[in-house]
Amino acid sequence: MSAEEVAEHIRSVDRLILKGKDVPAEDLVVNISALYDRYKWGGGGPTPLSESAIGLLGLEERTTDGRWMNHFDGHGSHVGVYRSVVGYYWLLRYDATTKSHTFEHVGAAADVNDKYGTT
Repeated sequence: MSAEEVAEHIRSVDRLILKGKDVPAEDLVVNISALYDRYKWGGGGPTPLSESAIGLLGLEERTTDGRWMNHFDGHGSHVGVYRSVVGYYWLLRYDATTKSHTFEHVGAAADVNDKYGTT
């Protein structure tokens, strides 16, 4: 997938969810490792998206949100969380075994807070 195709996939999934439609489980996860290689976004370890990558994918960086920032400081495989233009959040994961970066749909801000927030 190209960066444009990944961006459109994210928007499409989020629009379907916003409309209350069912989305197949396989569409809720997107492997973006090829983009890391193609655009030189990072090395062989967990690497957050650069500002240019965030812009290219039409996302907003939300990892540093105080509600869940501590989680991402302490979990190497959870690299960051990004908000789409539709308003849903995607977790960037790194799998050390396969050396791959993937996006996983994690829901709205309240869902992210429930899963990764501090109490």
